[in-house]
Amino acid sequence: MDQLWVFETDVFCIIVLGIILYSLFKNYDRQTRQRYFIRSVVMGFVAFIAEACWAVLNGKIFPCSQILNYLFNTIYFCSSTIMGYYWLCYVELSMNSSLIKNKTVRFVSKIPVLIIFTLVAVSYFNGFLFYIDDLNMYHRGNGFIVHTALCHFYTLFTSVHSLIKSIKIKNYLKQIEYRTHAMFFLFPLSVGIIQIVFPKIPTVSVGITLAFLYIYIDLQNLLISVDTLSGLNNRNQLLRYLGNRLRGNAQEGKLYVFMLDVNKFKKINDTYGHIEGDAALIRCADALKRANRDNNNFIGRYGGDEFIMIADLENDSDADKICKKVADKLSEICEKDNVQYDLSFSFGYASYKNEMKTIQDFIEAADEKLYIAKKEREKKPGLQ
Repeated sequence: MDQLWVFETDVFCIIVLGIILYSLFKNYDRQTRQRYFIRSVVMGFVAFIAEACWAVLNGKIFPCSQILNYLFNTIYFCSSTIMGYYWLCYVELSMNSSLIKNKTVRFVSKIPVLIIFTLVAVSYFNGFLFYIDDLNMYHRGNGFIVHTALCHFYTLFTSVHSLIKSIKIKNYLKQIEYRTHAMFFLFPLSVGIIQIVFPKIPTVSVGITLAFLYIYIDLQNLLISVDTLSGLNNRNQLLRYLGNRLRGNAQEGKLYVFMLDVNKFKKINDTYGHIEGDAALIRCADALKRANRDNNNFIGRYGGDEFIMIADLENDSDADKICKKVADKLSEICEKDNVQYDLSFSFGYASYKNEMKTIQDFIEAADEKLYIAKKEREKKPGLQ
């Protein structure tokens, strides 16, 4: 393999990962899973620096040149394996998997790293993974494939696990996130095949870098689609989701949009302050999450104190049941938190009709029903 190609490729990858790391540290949210994602990128960054240094050094003879060659290769083999381990931790924590929380499983997941550390040490004596000849030239050992297999084990396992979870989970945003994680393995795999066909072209580092870049961009797009206060989908995500549903030939009378409005929210804000107002909105969002935990309904914050649900239902009776379930969950939360004021929803919903030409027509139909519900509530004594 041409060492100049390796050097130029690694420099490109180092620059890309450096930009990602700069952005991550600038917007660092200090969640445990975020730390593991950063660590994984850092290990990739270190591995490519080590490989670039090797490309410059390989075949050059000067004092301590062989020692440095062994050192850079040791750093590369170890850091690239640790990168896979940190990626495993990040993905499993993102999926709230019980696997990574189990101490025994956590230890077992470190075994590939320990194996590589051991084999690297052994290679100084028998050249199992690699060896450096008298001309300071690097050569792969007979056991080189072990390193490749163990590194790919991490990404393959997480990709398969993510794909399975994305099929099982009902939450729309989580489905997208897990499928994004599942894509990681495809990049190193694809460029690995290219390198097999064209062995003189170094592509593995490019595949790993593209995988990180793809995951980073896709997850940033997901963050843009999330309402920061409630953790629900925001209006932009709602419009994308509903647009996709309507373009997919939604069945008339079966697709429902619900508009929910927090009753007397302005009074809550004015009486108890904006901090408590935010807490009230978080409780409302939590009620929506709990009520829709076992289904595939879309839930989001439309804006202010308005929330939205989108569901596939048989009839209005099913719609009324969902409204009651949300109201009951909110009541349970308020009782548990000992909320001293009335916190409740007004509901309005509409089913899809073929004459609804736009997304806004559909939403406005539900909003009109919400307006009617609010007016009827105001007429009732003690509920103004």
